[in-house]
Amino acid sequence: MDQYTKTMLTIITLCVVVITLIIVGSVIVHDHDGEYHVYMEHIIERLEDIEERLD
Repeated sequence: MDQYTKTMLTIITLCVVVITLIIVGSVIVHDHDGEYHVYMEHIIERLEDIEERLD
């Protein structure tokens, strides 16, 4: 894997982690129990789609 690919993968990973932390923080602050699970299922499905495309 070349340096560009490693850098892009690192940036994408950091973005996913930051977005996840923002979502979790928002859920904790606003206490959206039902919406959180639906939204997280949607996010997980999207991430699985992206993973399949990368393979």
